[in-house]
Amino acid sequence: MKNDCLFCAIIDGEIPSKKMYEDEQCYAFYDIEPQAPVHFLVVPKAHICCANAITADNSGVVAHCFEVIAKICRELGVESYRIVNNCGDQAGQTVKAGDTLAVFDAAEVDRAVNAKRAALQQARTQAAQQTAGDTADPYAAQLAQQQLERAYEETHRIYADGEESVSRAQTKRDEAAAALEKARNAGYADDAEKQAAVENAAAALEAAEDALYSAQKAAEDANNAALSAAQSAEDNRNTALHTLEKEQETTEKQNALDRAAAAVTASDAETLQAELDALLAVQQAGGTLTAPSDGTLVSLDLVVGQPSPAVGGQLAADADFTAEIPLEESQANLVSVGTVLHLSQSRASCDAAVQSLSAPDENGTVTAKCTLSKGAWCAGAANASATVQGEKRPCVLPASAVHKDNTGCYVLAIEQKATILGQQNIVVSLPVTVVETGDTTAAVSGALDADTQVIVSSTRAAQAGDRVKIHDAS
Repeated sequence: MKNDCLFCAIIDGEIPSKKMYEDEQCYAFYDIEPQAPVHFLVVPKAHICCANAITADNSGVVAHCFEVIAKICRELGVESYRIVNNCGDQAGQTVKAGDTLAVFDAAEVDRAVNAKRAALQQARTQAAQQTAGDTADPYAAQLAQQQLERAYEETHRIYADGEESVSRAQTKRDEAAAALEKARNAGYADDAEKQAAVENAAAALEAAEDALYSAQKAAEDANNAALSAAQSAEDNRNTALHTLEKEQETTEKQNALDRAAAAVTASDAETLQAELDALLAVQQAGGTLTAPSDGTLVSLDLVVGQPSPAVGGQLAADADFTAEIPLEESQANLVSVGTVLHLSQSRASCDAAVQSLSAPDENGTVTAKCTLSKGAWCAGAANASATVQGEKRPCVLPASAVHKDNTGCYVLAIEQKATILGQQNIVVSLPVTVVETGDTTAAVSGALDADTQVIVSSTRAAQAGDRVKIHDAS
């Protein structure tokens, strides 16, 4: 046996098989899980993994295999048939975890890692900036408030200065009036001297009154000018505050948009992180891409010597995937066991029936569980949706079609799935709720509709995952 080859093990007898034909160059045997009425394999005894390994040295062996195929078909009376050769991993070959799928140029992997790190850092920085948001600049409003306060201070100073100036002028006028009165009442040597003294005192009083009037007028004008300046400063302050309020509203709206964008950017960063992790795994493996789990390669879109695409292929896991969907209380009220959900992830999608619902947690969240059909699923987030319609009428089935195990009641149905060998009938298990039972029938509700092909009877025991043929009961 070479390279743990399954066919080499069969040829060597390490794995049992039902032989059809054998000679020195090849071995023919029936397929253990036939997908057609006549389904057999012809393999060369020399290890040739696929058509890519055909050379001038071994092409004769391959030609002989085709001769044997024609010979067997003639003996079986088969005139029309199809020949399939899985050539390369992307042709549906089964792989195990750790199997090498491709080898990349180490320098190119290093460059890809550095570029992905830079993109991730940029996305994280952008998300942080979008989350932090912005604030309106209050400087203009603060400056206007300071100018208003200075205007108020200047108004008080001017008023005080005017009061002081008027007070001094008033004192001088009062002193002049007292001097005039004294001159009128004083004794003089003659009338001429008295008249002269009175006239001088009267002139001094008139000058003091003019000075008082001027001081009052100057104080009034200064007060009015200061009040006008203060009013202008207050108007400017109010305008600045209104402008700041509008800027704050605009900024908050933009911040809300940025926070929404940050969620998208953060999601992009998570995708970039996953891509970086995958690249780092390839880098640490020296440029080798290995299968992350056992499964069948649905596709592998890699070409030797060409840059690889973002998604190099799809690996369908052999094991079923279970989806856990958290439901808020309002959503949980619309979902029950048997409700069909549509789930999608990347290039995989399917409809699956709810198999169980958990009790509400402390936040009222209920978890619904579904088993997904085989496909290119991977661990991680997926989208789930359901169309909730009006109440469905129970479906009446023969009682023999309803089964029960430790998880509850279910029926077995048939789904058609596309494989590399064409359409196949696969048995699936659908949870149901028994509404009512009779002597020979049962009314059930669940993930059933008019197109569901429920297995009522079978020639042998069937279980989920089996490949079956449909016999017309008529």
